[in-house]
Amino acid sequence: MTSPAIPLPVTADGAGTRRLGGRLWYAVLTAAAAFGLAAWIYELEKGLSSTGMRDVVSWGMYIFTFAFFIGLSAGGLIMASSAEVFGIKALKPLSRLGVLSAAACVSVAALMIIPDLGRPDRILNIFVHPNWSSPLIWDILIISVYFVFSVVDLAVLHQHEAEPTKLRRTARALAYVGLPTAVLLHSVTAWIFGLQIARTWWNTALMAPLFVVSAILSGTALVTLLALASERWAGFSLPAQTKSWLRGFITVALIIDLFFVGCDYITVLWGNVPADRSALNLVLPGGAWSWTFWGEWTVGGVVPLLFLLVPRLRRLPGALGLAAFLAIVGVYIFRIELVVIGFVNPLTQYPPGNAVGTYNPATSSFQLAGHYAPTWVEYGIVIGLVALFAGMVTFGYQRLRMASAPARPGRPAPDK
Repeated sequence: MTSPAIPLPVTADGAGTRRLGGRLWYAVLTAAAAFGLAAWIYELEKGLSSTGMRDVVSWGMYIFTFAFFIGLSAGGLIMASSAEVFGIKALKPLSRLGVLSAAACVSVAALMIIPDLGRPDRILNIFVHPNWSSPLIWDILIISVYFVFSVVDLAVLHQHEAEPTKLRRTARALAYVGLPTAVLLHSVTAWIFGLQIARTWWNTALMAPLFVVSAILSGTALVTLLALASERWAGFSLPAQTKSWLRGFITVALIIDLFFVGCDYITVLWGNVPADRSALNLVLPGGAWSWTFWGEWTVGGVVPLLFLLVPRLRRLPGALGLAAFLAIVGVYIFRIELVVIGFVNPLTQYPPGNAVGTYNPATSSFQLAGHYAPTWVEYGIVIGLVALFAGMVTFGYQRLRMASAPARPGRPAPDK
């Protein structure tokens, strides 16, 4: 039997420690963002040859991280809107936190595209001379709409917290609009891959449903981690019923996600079409990229399910947070597998191979099979943008007071 929590006085030393911790956190994020900016400046000077991308594998870390953050964004808004649309009262305390994470994620996802372009000075050409038959243009349009919607929704939800009666209908209407908008966002992103007929690894009708369910999985897992972090460091009390709903959301989404991926694998294995099998063989055990298979199915699949479903493991301290973190890792590994494997086997494989696009006297300028490994430039830029995301969420949480539930006894409320 546990003893009741005793409220502790807020001492000057405690407040000072929190302020010092906050400053150190922002200092670390600023340093990481500065490193990312320096890496981007270096890339602008040296060109995309400073990255691991070449003519054969022309999409890399920027694109699979972009798709990952789009999923996080869509999933956050789906979870937040579901609380209102389906009347899930247990999730309503996390509505603003979900919308905040959605706005931050879509902002970072949009910025992730810029270093991949190589010539950002020509980005206006996309808007001046758009090709409306390209899913890339559809994606840019829906990302822009989604960002504006997320900011408006966050502002309304924040004001609704202060005046619940006045903006009740507006908040509810935005939830009904936000749910299909989030689904459309990740569906359009999926069509960038799924509508490429020549790339059999991507050309499947399951691509959009798979992207949507993985968005629900990763977005809910992200909001769960943010809520648990606020409970640990900001005095936010996360009700047991809310944790139960989050656990259920993650469990169901993870099972459906693995089911969809498994269906795709079985279809390729059963059809045994050489072009399809050549890509899958790289992923299955024994293949050059088999680590993605084990990472997705074991680290990001079976292990988190054990912590979510097995009663003894589920009761362990931090089990929900660990399962959410591993689920996010699994989704990110799947994005790596999806993007890179689609390029590793070129569409034409005749000697001397495909031009790499750069010259190196020590190696051949042609490849029969693609190779990709991110360079420090790519890691630096991605780390910098992740730091930007963390800074946006931290600042938004502190200024907008995302924690709408009462502070936990014995913990001071978060600083304004």
